[in-house]
Amino acid sequence: MIYLDNAATSFPKPLSVAEAMGDFLANEAVNPGRSGFDLSLKAGARIDTLRHRLAQYFNHPTHDPNRVIFTNNATEALNIAIQGVCNPGDHIVSSVLEHNSVLRPLFELQKAGISHDLAPCDERGFVDPESIESLLKPETRLVVMTHASNVLGTVQQVGKIGALCQSKGILFLLDSAQTAGVIPVDMAAMGADMLVFTGHKGLMGPTGTGGLLVADNIDIKPTRWGGTGVRSVVRGHLEEYPYRLEAGTLNTVGLAGLDAGLDWLLTSEAGEIETELSAHLLKGLAEIPSIQVVGLEKGETDLVSAHRTTVLSILIEGTNPAKVGMFLDVEWDIAVRTGLQCAPLVHEAMGTADGGTIRISPGPFNTLREIDTLLEALVSFK
Repeated sequence: MIYLDNAATSFPKPLSVAEAMGDFLANEAVNPGRSGFDLSLKAGARIDTLRHRLAQYFNHPTHDPNRVIFTNNATEALNIAIQGVCNPGDHIVSSVLEHNSVLRPLFELQKAGISHDLAPCDERGFVDPESIESLLKPETRLVVMTHASNVLGTVQQVGKIGALCQSKGILFLLDSAQTAGVIPVDMAAMGADMLVFTGHKGLMGPTGTGGLLVADNIDIKPTRWGGTGVRSVVRGHLEEYPYRLEAGTLNTVGLAGLDAGLDWLLTSEAGEIETELSAHLLKGLAEIPSIQVVGLEKGETDLVSAHRTTVLSILIEGTNPAKVGMFLDVEWDIAVRTGLQCAPLVHEAMGTADGGTIRISPGPFNTLREIDTLLEALVSFK
């Protein structure tokens, strides 16, 4: 199979990720830090080390590892953050670019009296920071924004949005699900009060891993309560971080894999490889008259100057994307993502809501030969 759906989940993983998880299961898979024996302490130290590494990797404003909260995925982290800082009567500003992991919590919170407005994007898939500013109200509590669109790959001006929020005393929550491990994500420089990441995409870790980084001056209301392995005699859930937002046993084997994925990423040339592959792909797509790359001009091949990741959405004139996806799968054993990609409002804005797009997202283990095979397959489609 030629796998080109890395924006959903990176695959294959580095061999070292599977090896680290297998080794952990075989030799260390006890509750981390819950008991006083050596193996439990060792497992706990592994988790603490990963917190330190991620605080540095994302440049948490104070590099405080206790402000790195582990979750099952970015969706869970977004829910914890959004629900944990907003109250009835508050207002939230976001954008039409968002994934349903943001849009659906906003919709549900309307029932609790928390309103929201969504900034539009332009014809290329970018949100103007001024459009965010125009939606701010006296009761605006939070701005939540994706760093890059999971449909178009457009990288947003989140630094300007973060600075705007800081100047207004409004919290800024940044969703880096599509950029963590792909392009630099600097929490402090971007002015993010809270940063969400997932482990199973660009960070090359397994599914079931993700997290939330929280600035020191922000407190998030817990929405879950339970065991922490610390001060068990206390009747209420602990107030200090990270325990404040973590309850129960963590996915320690998954976090061992995430740690290995981060190791691999820091010593690889993944970004350069993906950029080369996408430039090659764009050049080939420009030579197929029936194909449109959504949000790009025909013949445009420089994603860096276009401020995009390597995620591309395409259309074949007069053809439903689902039909193309099935053809690629059945006839060529090529995996892409078709439809609305869990981000329906992007498609409404780009005029692709009727059927969505064909999303192509290369990863660091793809090859130029595989891209050529995809191009050959698209040319042969009837």
